Amino acid sequence: MTTIDLEPPQPRLDTIVRDLDGVDRRRTEYVGTVWVDGKPVADGLALRTPPGAPKGIRFPFADVAFFVPDSLAYARDRLASSTLTVSAVLQGGSGAVFQAAADFVDDPSGAPTWIQVRLSLHAPWPTGIGYRVVALTPVDAA
Repeated sequence: MTTIDLEPPQPRLDTIVRDLDGVDRRRTEYVGTVWVDGKPVADGLALRTPPGAPKGIRFPFADVAFFVPDSLAYARDRLASSTLTVSAVLQGGSGAVFQAAADFVDDPSGAPTWIQVRLSLHAPWPTGIGYRVVALTPVDAA
């Protein structure tokens, strides 16, 4: 089983912008780091697995999904003209992020709607992935 650890996110940037049609939109930028199978612990010149990390053989392929920790609560009925963009980069180590995607996902209770990031990657342990999500929504969507 693959686990993820989310670092406390960077401060969220929330601004009002005007699109090319002259309509005001809310632009929210989320930035943070996620660790796959645990954040390493520095021990002298070596990196050690953290307590509670999965044991055994770790395959370098991982598909993970997580909710952006500081996501605004969005109203599903106001998201029709919204867009999400996402970028992801490995932090340390070698490997590749094959796919990074972000979606608005409804809370199991039905409301509100949150931002979820999905990553597909190939990387050895430790693997830290920096992510950046930009949401462009109607001003009253959050």
